[in-house]
Amino acid sequence: KARSTGTTICGVIFNEGVVLGADTRATGGSIVCDLNCEKIHYIADNIYCCGAGTAADTEFTTRMVESKMQLLKLRTGREGRVISALRMLKQYLFRYQGYISAALVLGGVDVTGPAFVHSLSSWLHR
Repeated sequence: KARSTGTTICGVIFNEGVVLGADTRATGGSIVCDLNCEKIHYIADNIYCCGAGTAADTEFTTRMVESKMQLLKLRTGREGRVISALRMLKQYLFRYQGYISAALVLGGVDVTGPAFVHSLSSWLHR
């Protein structure tokens, strides 16, 4: 028997890049609220993030990191690195330990090559 397990987000790294994927269905308990929900979020031209959890939390968190990465690019004149976005996400999720319902998968390609972070979640700190 098939069983619903919530959002599916994943990523795969290979020698030339990263592939991120997510389902498009948003649910509220056992009710499907939206069949075409965007779960892959833009962070920078070279970095994207998949989000699961409360839609408002994932959207706000990724937009906040996107704006910080834009400021970093303006300050340095270079594309941001994946590790920079990772550090921003980790610090933000740790600061609000367990109060942000967001599980994230981060991936991108920078000067060091392809980079993929398996999972970031504030739920782990509860």
